[in-house]
Amino acid sequence: MTKSIQTLMCSVAFLTANLAGGGVALAQDADFGKTVFMTSCAVCHGEMGGGGGPVGELFAKRPRNLTTLAKDNDGVFPLERVYDSISGKREIQGHGDSNMPIWGPIFTAEAMPRAIHPGLSPEEIAHGRILSLVYYLQTIQE
Repeated sequence: MTKSIQTLMCSVAFLTANLAGGGVALAQDADFGKTVFMTSCAVCHGEMGGGGGPVGELFAKRPRNLTTLAKDNDGVFPLERVYDSISGKREIQGHGDSNMPIWGPIFTAEAMPRAIHPGLSPEEIAHGRILSLVYYLQTIQE
């Protein structure tokens, strides 16, 4: 895991605790991540993450089953690879001209008018959203 991802993982607890009102950060990360998943991902990947969302069924190549990421990686959840796929840092095979939006810039743009926490940039807020989503995906592994 790169140092930048480790730093982001540590800061997401701070971001989530401050933006969501305190408490246990990792539990909140997964809860917030589920909200992000349901509003941004479920339409393609399905509410349970199995790849059967209503829009995903329209694609020639169905969206990936996100509940088997760890199983498909020798039982280890590929946190950094998942983060990079969502943020757009890693090109996803099969997306071609990308049916999946690159969420990093989208989340950053959405945060621009909402950067309500002093000292946090829209990019930091987007990183927190992505990490929360990654933490949630980790909780739905088979």
